[in-house]
Amino acid sequence: MTGDGHWARVLALVAGTAPDLQSLCAACVASLPTIRGASVTVMTRPGGGTVPVATDAVSGRIEELQYSLGEGPCVDATSGGQPVLVADLASAEYGVRWPGFAAGAVAAGAAALYAFPLRVGAIRLGALSLYRAEPAPLSQAELAGAITFADAATLLLLSTGVDGTFEVDLGRRAVVHQATGMVKVQLGVGIEEAFVRLRARAYVDERSLEELSCEVVERRLRFDEMED
Repeated sequence: MTGDGHWARVLALVAGTAPDLQSLCAACVASLPTIRGASVTVMTRPGGGTVPVATDAVSGRIEELQYSLGEGPCVDATSGGQPVLVADLASAEYGVRWPGFAAGAVAAGAAALYAFPLRVGAIRLGALSLYRAEPAPLSQAELAGAITFADAATLLLLSTGVDGTFEVDLGRRAVVHQATGMVKVQLGVGIEEAFVRLRARAYVDERSLEELSCEVVERRLRFDEMED
């Protein structure tokens, strides 16, 4: 489980890198010295909606392969909602699991690959991918750090408008504030999580936050009937 210290670090990362996911990926590589590159892939729809952000050419190639082939750690992490940690990508089991991707990623220069889902409750947005040039598992400290960066990437995605501006303002419009309170009651969660859930649903449905909030306020949409 994650505690207050974890979320304090997540919010510090968001504040320090907003609204730039590229900066967040660069900060991730800088803070995890054994990691050679990082990328964020957004997958709001099965088979589509993928927008990669990568720190280097190898990370970019990894995302290109996964998008083109429809297989790989990020695809599995997004669909399964759990981290996919590959200490040695050249192992035979991964050649069977991802027959097209594994060989291509190794040829590109990745020996180990770790994918972390970007998710809020039942909503899955994509994955944060990290790679090494040498095979090795992540240490516990590296794993904790990667999860922190993945949560920060999730918040950045949910808080960045289509024009690239960073915007989190719970009281910006009365209807959003009212809808957030209703989602809080429906799901039995805190006000901050309720707002994130509301924003996540608007993001995935490609609708404005205000439009979705109106449906909640007018009782045409209930989150306790659509969330796992």
